[in-house]
Amino acid sequence: MVDAGVEALVCEPPVLEGRTVSLGYAAVAGERRLHEFTEVVELPGTLDHVDPAVRDGVLRLLSLAASLSYAKAFAPVPVAVPGGVTTRERRFLVELAGNGLGEFAYVNDLPAVLDTEVLGPELPEPGPTAGPGPGVPERLLVAVGGGKDSIVSIEALRAAGHEIGLFSVNSYAPIEATAEVAGVALATVRRRLDPHLFELNAAGAPNGHVPVTAVNSLLAVLTALALGHDTVVFSNEASSSFGNVAWHGRTINHQWSKGLDFERLLRDSLPAGAPTYVSLLRPVTELRIARRFADHTAYHRVFTSCNRAFKLRESDRTSWCADCPKCQFVFLCLAPFLPREALLDVFGGRDMFADGSQLTGFLELLGTDGLLKPFECVGEPDECRVAVSLLREHPDWRDHPFLARPELAGVTATAAERDRVFAFREGEHLLPPALETVARAV
Repeated sequence: MVDAGVEALVCEPPVLEGRTVSLGYAAVAGERRLHEFTEVVELPGTLDHVDPAVRDGVLRLLSLAASLSYAKAFAPVPVAVPGGVTTRERRFLVELAGNGLGEFAYVNDLPAVLDTEVLGPELPEPGPTAGPGPGVPERLLVAVGGGKDSIVSIEALRAAGHEIGLFSVNSYAPIEATAEVAGVALATVRRRLDPHLFELNAAGAPNGHVPVTAVNSLLAVLTALALGHDTVVFSNEASSSFGNVAWHGRTINHQWSKGLDFERLLRDSLPAGAPTYVSLLRPVTELRIARRFADHTAYHRVFTSCNRAFKLRESDRTSWCADCPKCQFVFLCLAPFLPREALLDVFGGRDMFADGSQLTGFLELLGTDGLLKPFECVGEPDECRVAVSLLREHPDWRDHPFLARPELAGVTATAAERDRVFAFREGEHLLPPALETVARAV
């Protein structure tokens, strides 16, 4: 059993030795340290040449963000930083815990997690934050997850003549294959969670979704500092800001750390001199991205969005399971833009529309009959309804029995709704003009 007497999760100062970052945490009761953890990160380069104020400021944010993986095992408990936090750092962690742990709180019925306290003396702010960054990015580090979105970013930036490098956290076949097809060097960070956390989970500790994109974003910033990139580019789109359910006065959003509010929070928290952090696809929807991705046929054999491709044990991995919300969503949003046989080739010959066991999953994506949007990285119900409407006009799909099912009889979209789904979201992004031009071309 997990010790129920834990009073706080203590966040210790990060330790940097060469390319290795050690993040230390302890679950405490008074002066007793009941559980101790050390997370280890291996960067692809050293930070010796980086301004210490910038380097240390980013490392502190990383330590705070990664603490939530361990705090949730004892939730609800405060996170204590005995060495102190600045006002910006405290706000960063309070917002990250209250929103990024929203799904975890909802699933485990722990509403107190939404108001996680951050304990520690107040430190003076060391200086201004990073601000909006340079108007014309010169060396861009593009985060790659093996899916269609980052591929669209890679090709859009390359077409616009930008110098890019690729970045990932840990190494998986779809990510490596994407870099190989792109012909661009991939910088990989190795992140190892403390194994004791998995022992606690197996013993019954609270478990669930954490805002991992926050951690990955800070690892990308550190990598950019190490390798001399001035801008970090993620590929989080407009749909990621759309929530799943209202609960205890909050909108619970599985993708909160991919959303616009987190992007603003991180930019407001990074120290001056840090690389600019942006999401290139923020002003466009998943469906618009899928339309563009359909043209990038060289990647169709290597990409995946299925979580099962990234299982910890290699023997558990598969490219597409064809039985989860992410597979259902990608199948649905690509179908209007690909010939039937080309889409089936992606999914190993499987027609998910013909599989009756997938129907409920598709209805959840469509938001029919009050069903909740799945707690996964999928698009908005409006996008999915537009996709179904487009399928009704596609020569390879319009006569498919899936579209004749009574549950889909009322699923359609007007021309105006289609226009809204494919429109560029004016003012809903933080892109400098040079990158806004790239995003508009997607």
